[in-house]
Amino acid sequence: MGFWGLEVKPGKPQAYNPKNEQGKIHVTQATLGTGLSKEKSVIQCSIGDKAPIALCSLLPNKIECCPLNLEFDDDDEPVEFTVTGDRSIHLSGFLEYYQDLEHHHHHH
Repeated sequence: MGFWGLEVKPGKPQAYNPKNEQGKIHVTQATLGTGLSKEKSVIQCSIGDKAPIALCSLLPNKIECCPLNLEFDDDDEPVEFTVTGDRSIHLSGFLEYYQDLEHHHHHH
């Protein structure tokens, strides 16, 4: 297991390719980054060429973190995370290394 984290900044889509990782990503939390804005920030995720899906909406001083349960592995298409709002959102979770998994098969 290893820690995994990514900061997604407003107006800067974060491309993420699961094929570049040595394991399966489990994204377990979204946390509001620093900033002065009192407006909500929403983090979205789009996979391949599909429409973006909102993962969670974070509201300063009310809801500043949100549990997630997302998994990406090396069969998945590239992902893009985007934030709407004025504050960044940190995604965190862990990496489950493939050599620890006896049943992982690469699909071709």
